[in-house]
Amino acid sequence: MSGGTGTATNALVAESWERSRRRGIDPAAADLLVDLQGAELASRLAAHPMAAVLPLVEKVLVSGVVDSNHLVAVADESGRLLWLYGNRGVRSRAERMAFVPGALWSDDAVGANAPGLALRHDVPVRVRGEEHYLAPAHAWSCSAAPVHDPVTGQVIGGIDVTGRDSAASDEMFALVRATALLAEAELRSARAGVLVSGVDGNAGGSAGGGSSIARLLAALGTLRPTLTGHGPLTRRHAEILVLLAAHPGGLSGGLLAELLAEGRLDEVSVRAELSRLRRVLGPESLHSRPYRLAPGLISTDAAAVSALLGSDVAAAVAAYPGRLLPASDAPGVVDLREELHARVRGAVLSADSVDALRDWVAGPGRDDAGAWRALAATPDAPPAARSTAAFMRRVLDNRLGA
Repeated sequence: MSGGTGTATNALVAESWERSRRRGIDPAAADLLVDLQGAELASRLAAHPMAAVLPLVEKVLVSGVVDSNHLVAVADESGRLLWLYGNRGVRSRAERMAFVPGALWSDDAVGANAPGLALRHDVPVRVRGEEHYLAPAHAWSCSAAPVHDPVTGQVIGGIDVTGRDSAASDEMFALVRATALLAEAELRSARAGVLVSGVDGNAGGSAGGGSSIARLLAALGTLRPTLTGHGPLTRRHAEILVLLAAHPGGLSGGLLAELLAEGRLDEVSVRAELSRLRRVLGPESLHSRPYRLAPGLISTDAAAVSALLGSDVAAAVAAYPGRLLPASDAPGVVDLREELHARVRGAVLSADSVDALRDWVAGPGRDDAGAWRALAATPDAPPAARSTAAFMRRVLDNRLGA
């Protein structure tokens, strides 16, 4: 089942509304039951495995979004809210619809909402305004993603951002999905007994080789790349970070200039940009001779997708909203962008997975005639999906003059 964007999310919402009507859920309900409170809630919080990733969620996601009137919620596998972060005024508004720790926000309990649908279908989901089944939630939008146990693969909880329309933007959706992937990596490292470098909201970084900042650069499928703890970046700064993250051994000033603007940028200009970038990241963030990032400083959503391709194609597709820095014409970025897109597409077409194909064509592969052709020819696909795929294949073939 696909729940990433567009038609796929609309289908999940429509199905949820129909279930809610059949169950007799009152869409006007505003006095939802908060049935886990006090000592019971405290005990649940202490024992739940999602508690282990709270420091990461707080410093990767919370630090970057709560100041813009958003809430960050962490739920258990049933959709019960366990932790909620946000400014007092926003939390007070959310309390009016019982969006509080201890409340059950599953799809079965309250109808369509992002955390409930994400957990029900095990896919990242965003729900906007009046797509919510409950009328009190119509003033809110949200993006949510499930988090899985690294050993069993079972969903153990979810991460959600709720707020104004921007809570369901492409940028926020990508950030929430990437945070869930980082949380799973944190759990996986902890299970393996690996010491994970600390996530620190301080912009300075570590001067030594010890613990360092892990700040997420969201650069896939967005015209506004963002860095947690800072917010939107200039295109040039995002390009530099993407290139340095992809070359951890470092790049000389001359090579970095060529990768940014072949024949059109000199080393002096590169040095000036790096000086400005240090003011964003902190004085110990960038080393020189060659230019390189302090270890553990930046984690990119592109790297998260790349890491997933070898083990979980469906998760990689779910974490891939679109091409890397699509507005960039920097030669080095263009190469990285086309390589990652080709790798994701190739993994989808070779995975023999109906779900992966459906997710691909519902998102970044919507104009991929070859993927639609593969879906139309997949015997395991539902008849409606094969019919739609055949129609889209003809549309795209005609557009391309095939």
